[in-house]
Order: sequence, then structure tokens, then C-alpha cells
Amino acid sequence: MGDGFKTNPEMLKVEGKNFSEIGRDFYQATTKLKNGLAAQGDGGGGGGGAPKETTFSSVAQDAWKGLTTLSDKEGTPPWGDDELGEKFGVVYEGLRDGMTDSMEHLATKLNEIGKALGRMAKNHAENEDFNDALIKEHKPENQFGGEVRILKPASK
Repeated sequence: MGDGFKTNPEMLKVEGKNFSEIGRDFYQATTKLKNGLAAQGDGGGGGGGAPKETTFSSVAQDAWKGLTTLSDKEGTPPWGDDELGEKFGVVYEGLRDGMTDSMEHLATKLNEIGKALGRMAKNHAENEDFNDALIKEHKPENQFGGEVRILKPASK
């Protein structure tokens, strides 16, 4: 017969905390990614402020900016607002939003797994304590008030 099923409630508790920490760290990384993308003007957080007044000087500045940056117009996403840029933006934003939603969901599930492992550790320890108490209560020496003697059949 084998050794049976063995658990280590303390290890379950430790690993539960680790899972919760991983979930928290993953959520923070997701938030940092979302904020970083928005700061780059990817459409998630906007690329600029209100439209500015157009003058010859601002046109020249916009032209220079267009040559030296990804966006040639303030408030325009880095991929542009022409036909190709708009198509790219639709695909990119859908993938970006799906990815960040999935990452947030994963972070939540990792945290839930951590909490469940902690509850499992607590429940297992309580169950072991209960079973130990039952075994002690039903030992033969407890049932007969002391020593237990095994009777042997008489010899003929």
C-alpha cells in the first residue's frame, strides 16, 4: 500500500500568497503598459490637446514634426489619420483593448487562485485537527477506561 495523499498546509498558504502577489504585480504591469501606450498617443489616451490655430509658422512646425516624429498633427494617433492609418488604428485598437482586458482578467484570476490556496490550506489544517481528535476519541484505551488486553484462546 502507498503512503497515501500528503499535503503541506503551510506550503499551500505560502504559494497562495505568491499567486496573489503575482496577480497584483501583473495587474500593475498591465496598468503601466496601458498608461505608456496612452502617453505615446496611441488612441487610448489621446495624442494631444485641443486643435491649435493654423498659421504659416505652425504649418512649418507641423511639417518638421511630421518628419521627426510619428505624428504630424497634434491629436493624431502615431499611425496617422489617412485611410491606411485609420484601418491600422481599428485593428490595433481592437487588439490592444482585447489584450489589456485579457491581461487584467488574468491578473484577477491569479489573485483568486492565491486566495483559494490560502482557504484550502486553512480548511485542510482544520480537517486534519478534527480527524486527529476523532481518532484519539475512539482509541480502544479510551473506550474501556485503560489498558486493553488481548485474550488468547486456552490451550487444549
